[in-house]
Amino acid sequence: MTERKPRPDYSGEFDPDFRFEDLSRDALVRLVREYALIVHLLDRSGMTAVGLRYGQAAVEEIAIEEWKGASPIYTDRIREIMRIEGDGVSAIFKCLQLDPGFAFSYMDVEYELVDERHGYFQLRSCGALLDVEPFGERSVTGMCHTIEDGTFDVTAQAVNPKARIRPVHRPPRNPAGRVPHCRWEVVIDDDTDTLPEADITRMTRGTTAARHRFPAMRDGTPHIPG
Repeated sequence: MTERKPRPDYSGEFDPDFRFEDLSRDALVRLVREYALIVHLLDRSGMTAVGLRYGQAAVEEIAIEEWKGASPIYTDRIREIMRIEGDGVSAIFKCLQLDPGFAFSYMDVEYELVDERHGYFQLRSCGALLDVEPFGERSVTGMCHTIEDGTFDVTAQAVNPKARIRPVHRPPRNPAGRVPHCRWEVVIDDDTDTLPEADITRMTRGTTAARHRFPAMRDGTPHIPG
């Protein structure tokens, strides 16, 4: 088989046998950045459609269920392919660094690891907040309080069932224009209530997307490292 030279982009002729592994590292980085942002575009379009027809309360309810259904599953998949070991705060932060919900630059996230049972993260800038602020405090509170209170622990407990995430401060911004936009504390405590797996998570686990296994790459490299 003729060795393929890494593509810096996809200019030139159409290749019916194109695969992601044909791209150079730099091209893949650009593509991954765009894919992470596309997650937000999909969410904006879907939640906007829900809001226009059924109102803000429905947006919040569906957004929480959406996150509960997907986050524990894609977190497990990311841990597997990236070989993220352990169940401490550093493992939680690694997963957040790779989470498509924290799209690089669109979500400008900073992390502070105190120890394996304690840490902080903050968003110097949150693109999602900047999207909803023009719609008023009700929309901001719905996203930054109702939705995040219903979902952040689900994401953390996908790594450690005794983890919790609580706000140090969060929007509505006071004073106006406050930076960082929000700051959160992550604690692993044996007294934390362990959340049961939600029905939507169990249903999502049964989907073909959740169970899909990628084949080896063109050169035989397995998708999941040994």
